[in-house]
Amino acid sequence: MATKRRTRRTRVTLLVCGIVTLALVVQLLRVTLLASPSYTNLAVQEAETTVTLPGLRGSILGRNGEVLAMSELRDTIIADPFLIKDPAPEAATLAKLLALPATQVEGALTVKGGYSVVAQLVTQSVGATIESMALNGELPGINVTPGQARYYPAGALAEPVIGRVGANDNGLFGLEYQYQKLLAGKNGYEVERTAAGNLPLPDAIVKRQAPVQGKNLELTIDPGLQAYAEQAVAGEIQKTNAIGGTAVVMDVATGQILAMVSLTAPPLPGAQPLANGAQPVDVTRALPTQSWINQAVDYAYEPGSVAKIATFTAALQDHLITPTSTEVVPGQLNIDGSIFHDAEPHPTEVLSMRQILAQSSNVGTIEIARRLGPTRLLASFERFGWGEPTGLAFPGETQGYLKPVSQWSPTAIGSTPIGQDQLVTPLQVLDSYNAIANGGVMVTPKLVLGTVGANGHLLPMSSPNPRRIVPKTIDEEMIHLLSGVTGANATAPDASIPGYVVAGKTGTSQKPLHTQAGYQMGAYWGTFVGMVPAQHPVLSAVVMLDQPVPIYGGMTAAPVFSQIMRYALARYGVTPTGGVDSALLPKLPKSSSPRSRE
Repeated sequence: MATKRRTRRTRVTLLVCGIVTLALVVQLLRVTLLASPSYTNLAVQEAETTVTLPGLRGSILGRNGEVLAMSELRDTIIADPFLIKDPAPEAATLAKLLALPATQVEGALTVKGGYSVVAQLVTQSVGATIESMALNGELPGINVTPGQARYYPAGALAEPVIGRVGANDNGLFGLEYQYQKLLAGKNGYEVERTAAGNLPLPDAIVKRQAPVQGKNLELTIDPGLQAYAEQAVAGEIQKTNAIGGTAVVMDVATGQILAMVSLTAPPLPGAQPLANGAQPVDVTRALPTQSWINQAVDYAYEPGSVAKIATFTAALQDHLITPTSTEVVPGQLNIDGSIFHDAEPHPTEVLSMRQILAQSSNVGTIEIARRLGPTRLLASFERFGWGEPTGLAFPGETQGYLKPVSQWSPTAIGSTPIGQDQLVTPLQVLDSYNAIANGGVMVTPKLVLGTVGANGHLLPMSSPNPRRIVPKTIDEEMIHLLSGVTGANATAPDASIPGYVVAGKTGTSQKPLHTQAGYQMGAYWGTFVGMVPAQHPVLSAVVMLDQPVPIYGGMTAAPVFSQIMRYALARYGVTPTGGVDSALLPKLPKSSSPRSRE
């Protein structure tokens, strides 16, 4: 009986073993001879490496083709310290290739963790050498990652306008940020089969997607004029102890911005503005540097007497005044308990319209504005684009502020016409006067001409159509009135240019307090805006100094206007009658010279 039970157990055991053996054989055959596509694909993937091919960021060019920003392919050297067994000799080899101290490299190879950046912005030739040595086993634990680096060949020139990019090649501010989508390249890739040790096999590339380079931008900025204008503004900041300054030069007919300057300087050490703009002596201020914002568009201020353009154009258009009419101008006005007066005390006198503008009479302007009334005055400001976007769409641009008539105080009819109770940017001021220079036609300001294709051809960017805001006859009368501002008995003789007639306007405005009503003692903005030659304007410009001493725009901003415009007129060969001397055109490519007005 016992023998039968043992025989039965033996049979069962043999049967189970047979079944298990059969199952193992079937599984072996299925895996080795009948492998499914999923196993095959998995095996291929494990033997493939994907390499990123960086898409270069597009370049930014000046109007004459000079490169202002460009990108180049660069490599990053990465270490995996877990795979590095003998860091000292490996560090010595890498240090020699990278021209870095061996101790610095060894520190990167011995950090805790599996990822360490050894060096960035390495040239491709050096990167290729290191990668080859790593693949050959001479530099274990080292990888080379392709990337790109952004360079600015002109240094800090026009930095607030051009902007900068971050570590991820995304624009941080300025045009680099505004045109990120156009400038950014699109990365490609290569898939290659590799053997053990990540070594590429012959004919290893099995798939490739080519990178796409970003578009190149060509600006309206003339680098030569930009550099000269920056030097002129910096010099005046130093001379007047101002805390900042901006200047914009524009081609009248097209609205193209030829130069846009934005500089800043730290306040005097421990100094506070004193009465009448006086400053402590024997103190040294640091040299002006590029501003952290583009003050021409991102900074709004009370502009002062340059705002008088709105009162005079509206009054001329509504026939309240004529270019030859006169106004009785008292020494001061009392409006609801507030006293308004001119910069210099005077008895009641009779002044012509040209004299009121030339001497920047606040009282005379207010008398005209009172006849005009708040509604028509505000409409005139709005026609000039104050309180509205300029159309430039620059990052951080402010549209300023115009207070609606419903919110005007009883004294606003006195303060608004002379450039108080409103906020405006220097570019908005220039746009207004450029419209007068352009025959009463407002053009949208432009910083970008267009994109440049691989064939070198320029694809212009679209722009809103110009619009007339002042009748031509009124415009001609305004230019005549503004031409008196640079006369001997006017506020801005320092804006004059020998051989040319300059039309423009000064502005001197006190800075308001930040935390309460009222104004800061001794803190002023000084502005001059103008056009030249007045008979047929080709160029217009605005200059604004922040807290200069002396405080007056005619003494600080006006000389800078003259200095910049003298250079620009000679650079573009503009004649005193508004034509362009063809003999001077070869000095610049045609694209960088304002069109002939002859």
